[in-house]
Amino acid sequence: MIKICYIIPLLAVLFSFCSPKKAQFETNELIGVWSGLLFQTESKYDSLILSPASDPTEARLYSKGKETVHYIIKKGTDLNFKDSSGFRFDAFLTQNEKTLHGMLTHDLWAQSLNFQKKGKQWTAKIHKPEIIDTDYLVYLEFYKDSAGAVQANIQSNKENRELHFTIDEVLIEGNHIDFNITNDRFGISAEYNTEKRNISLTYGNAGGKREIQLEKLNDDQLEGYLPRSPHENYVYEIPKAPDSTMQTASLEDVGINKSLLDLMDPKNNKNLEHIHSILITKNGKLVFEEYFHGYNREYLHDVRSAFKSLASLVVGKAMMLNHELKVENVILDYYPEYDINDGQKKNITVHHALTMSTGLQLEDEDKMQWEHDDWVGYKLNLPMEHETGTVYEYSSGGSNLLTEVIQKSVDTYLPLFFYEELLLPMEIYNFQMLTSPQGRGYLAGSFYMRPIDFTKFGLLVLNKGAWNGEPLISESWIKKSTTPHIKGSWPKNSDYGYLWRLLEREVGGKQMKTIEAWGNGGQFLIIIPEIEMTITMTGGNYNLFPDMEDRPFSIVNKYILPAVQLK
Repeated sequence: MIKICYIIPLLAVLFSFCSPKKAQFETNELIGVWSGLLFQTESKYDSLILSPASDPTEARLYSKGKETVHYIIKKGTDLNFKDSSGFRFDAFLTQNEKTLHGMLTHDLWAQSLNFQKKGKQWTAKIHKPEIIDTDYLVYLEFYKDSAGAVQANIQSNKENRELHFTIDEVLIEGNHIDFNITNDRFGISAEYNTEKRNISLTYGNAGGKREIQLEKLNDDQLEGYLPRSPHENYVYEIPKAPDSTMQTASLEDVGINKSLLDLMDPKNNKNLEHIHSILITKNGKLVFEEYFHGYNREYLHDVRSAFKSLASLVVGKAMMLNHELKVENVILDYYPEYDINDGQKKNITVHHALTMSTGLQLEDEDKMQWEHDDWVGYKLNLPMEHETGTVYEYSSGGSNLLTEVIQKSVDTYLPLFFYEELLLPMEIYNFQMLTSPQGRGYLAGSFYMRPIDFTKFGLLVLNKGAWNGEPLISESWIKKSTTPHIKGSWPKNSDYGYLWRLLEREVGGKQMKTIEAWGNGGQFLIIIPEIEMTITMTGGNYNLFPDMEDRPFSIVNKYILPAVQLK
């Protein structure tokens, strides 16, 4: 009898340890959106100072207060210094010495520098690279389902987290919160501090664990999480001209019905999820420019593979300056360092790289970039799968073969050539461009620019290569590059030019031909020559199909194009 008296309390204690602990707080305290900074990229360098201003010979580079001195090599108005690691600085001084434009290449990124003349020296601040994890905010929303159970959703301001995982179940014991998620390569858990009323979130993946503090947001702080505030009444305003090269007008001035503005109704927030910007020009004028999820005009956005279409324009510019560059030229002639004897590979031309028809086996782009130092060599050494020119197969590695074609044709570092010959004439001063370990600019994507500057390339095509009345790209190249050369695979049997998608869209009940640049995540530039219109969109639905295309195109087809009033 005595033993039983001891056993019963012991079982009670054991049972208390094994039983789930209830929440030590009212779960309603969780309901709402919590946010904190998950990642933040820092700039490796702080600033760069050149002196003397009239004839720079010395560059002082600062990193966290530490100074290193580099001696400048000058050739005419061009300034340069570099080392064997791929680190380099390039700039050019105008003849009147009033402006200096430069760029810095380091850690596989080339980025523009905006110099200011201060006394007897030029100074430039070096901004951190705008890669995906720059100021990466995480949003954790708790809500109750129809059965009254606490559920959660996790998102970011940069990309749709559904690419990585979603939360299936929320488990609360005491102050501890566990989450069952759809991907076992990640793990998240949290602790709720009832006194401080904040959440400590532990986030883990293959790169390790991070612990961040989340604070609960008020209703007027949700714009980063939601496309735009649900409590804000939208009022249309004519966009402000970004510079002297672009004019603006109202929607009505160019014959666009204000029914287009229905897309800004708070009830349509769901349709705008992870769309970061929408810009529209008509008759050469900017008439609509809106940003979502906390983005703004000055933010540099990755245009991903939409940059391939801009690379086609770079090829056209190189042809203007070197008439020996032709689409019939053999790619391997520009890469004599590779010992390639395959007769079929010797038939690959510039035309084939521009039409995604090299015939080379499709590369694994991630493997190419993460496991190989020589991205061009990796692609060229893949086996042939098709006869050149016969099969379209979308390939980043194939379009990137044009890098040395351009560099050797113009005898200029590719990012610098693009900056000097195309961007600056269009008053585009800010960009970041991926470069390879071999010191070549990457032509297949990962180019960061303002959406308003992305839009300018649509106007350049509409203007048949002219900008501000001056021929920037030859009219003949614009025509040739936007002429069908092969049938693409997506949309099936669609026309494809020189790195441009050539499609049709319905406007006012009429089918119209379009010229389009597409990029992963929702980066689109749609050019409609018949009505002198461009539509630019950026977004964060990376690698998510069909969301990446369906959401932007539903806005285009439901709100934008039906609002165009045809004469």
